[in-house]
Amino acid sequence: MNRREFLGGLAVLGCQGLVSKAVTIPSSAEASMSEAPAMAPAAKKGKFDDDTVVFISDLHTNPQGYQPERLVRTVNDILKMKPLPRNVIALGDLAYLRGQISEYTLLRKIIKPIEDAGITLTLGMGNHDRRANYAAIFPEHAAKSAMKNYMNFVVDTPRAAFIIMDSLQEGEDHTSWIVAGKVEADQRQWVAETLKQFTKPVFVCSHHSIAETGVKDIMLDSTACGYIHGHDHVWRPGWIKRNYSSKRLIPTLCIPSTGHWGDIGYMILSLKEKYAVAELKQYEYFFPKPVADGAEKPLQWQFMEEDHKGLKYHFAYIYPKE
Repeated sequence: MNRREFLGGLAVLGCQGLVSKAVTIPSSAEASMSEAPAMAPAAKKGKFDDDTVVFISDLHTNPQGYQPERLVRTVNDILKMKPLPRNVIALGDLAYLRGQISEYTLLRKIIKPIEDAGITLTLGMGNHDRRANYAAIFPEHAAKSAMKNYMNFVVDTPRAAFIIMDSLQEGEDHTSWIVAGKVEADQRQWVAETLKQFTKPVFVCSHHSIAETGVKDIMLDSTACGYIHGHDHVWRPGWIKRNYSSKRLIPTLCIPSTGHWGDIGYMILSLKEKYAVAELKQYEYFFPKPVADGAEKPLQWQFMEEDHKGLKYHFAYIYPKE
């Protein structure tokens, strides 16, 4: 079956409704219609956990590649959670390379069961995204942006709030992409003002690292308790502080890709009374792409997978003042 038939098959799935159960994911996005990536059924609305937030990043939805089937695997596993998370937040690179309409169209079909289940989905921007194409396929999501020229969002939960910044440098040439992230002065001002609105713990999130977004001092001057980002496709905890003598620090965490390269998986953030704990759900590791069917996985990849099992990282809500 060719690519056009495959995408047409997904469209049929969207029209006919969801399949009755999750099925085994095929090894190629060019699979036959009977083996096309199946989407899990929408869970019945009702039992949600307001204190659980699932983070996904670097989806790189490629209609011709291996990435979609890995995203389907993640969607299926999220829908198996009991109770369901109230929120799922994606930290950019939703599209494969250049933010094509076809990539967002496929993403919409794959990720639809999350919204059908009643889960609130928030989709941030990465350097491989394009705002106009994203808005064309996800108009109701784009309409929720807190700023006119960006895709900025605020997710509020009973115990904590999440500010999602738009670090995309789009440029005039839509045939290429800019890897570095940037947050303009007006957006940084919005972050500073939004932080002041909350007395509860606040996480600042973006696709790019805090070094690229330039909000370090803004966060240190606030009650922010953590910074979460993607882009680097690895599970990497860290922290920032103003200087050597400062007692005030803010934990940072880079989360993996759902299926492109590097650490492959997602993160579950559990909000407790005095702290939050992030847990890595890692499926595999590969770089630059998965091994061919039947080929032996490199030993170092196996070590990476084994060493990352069960990893956690904690964010305390209250830190000593400087």
